[in-house]
Amino acid sequence: MFFGKKKKQDTYIAQSEETKPTKRKKTVAARVSRALQVIPSNFQHVGARENQEDAFAISDFSNDKFVEDNGILALVADGMGGLELGEEASTVASAAFMKTYENRKVSETIAQTMKRAMLIANTAVFDLAYGQFEEHDLGTTIVAAVIIGNHLHWISAGDSRIYLYRNNSLKQLTRDHIYANYLEDDVTNGRLTAQEALEHPERDYLTSYLGLADLKEICQEEEPLDLLNGDKILLCSDGLTNTLTENEIITVLRNSFNNVAEEMVKEVLTKNNPHQDNVTVVVLSILSG
Repeated sequence: MFFGKKKKQDTYIAQSEETKPTKRKKTVAARVSRALQVIPSNFQHVGARENQEDAFAISDFSNDKFVEDNGILALVADGMGGLELGEEASTVASAAFMKTYENRKVSETIAQTMKRAMLIANTAVFDLAYGQFEEHDLGTTIVAAVIIGNHLHWISAGDSRIYLYRNNSLKQLTRDHIYANYLEDDVTNGRLTAQEALEHPERDYLTSYLGLADLKEICQEEEPLDLLNGDKILLCSDGLTNTLTENEIITVLRNSFNNVAEEMVKEVLTKNNPHQDNVTVVVLSILSG
């Protein structure tokens, strides 16, 4: 079994809050059905890292024809490899996934296009890692969500996550592709104790991410999720989930509106974690109208 190294080099820098780079993309609300519209919010911060290895992308909300035919696509990628290698991996993956989806074949379902986009993005990162007769230790996680009509489709590889916020509760829709899953199986089958599994030095290592020769582990549901007025879809890198508890995330989602992603990142920064990872948040808020 192949499993990847931890996603980031342990390289940190001390910066004043004013000098730490952030990124936000402004978008407008889009109607995805007669009854529902989507309001996006997105924000990212470098944290205490030396550079930003996360990437995110959101499809064009202003293209009514595209939204009608293909919905709205949002994705988050968390690069690994350190410095510019991780940044390049997440950027290449995001661009390949987005381009593939934007050129969706009429004969394909949404789920089929998302699976194909995932595999093409994986090939793009693999080629980046092994191109020009050089081998680089790099890769990236990715999570992607599509809202079309009143349905949510999603796909993921790695440990970035997608959550559904509904009625003041939070549900993780994706499965983390980490070695801890195998350790839990070993505990169930009596090969390890629970304590041994908890203390295993490789429990957080990735078992799936983009950049592998054969991407076997992909999280994708066969049936889409029906969306309701008031739902929020959260896409994030682990810089968020390793810092905030679910209750803290719920509090921000409940109390924030148009700037919900920025408020989420601000809540992360209030923790003053000296080893804070890059953090990227995209929130798609579902409203009637």
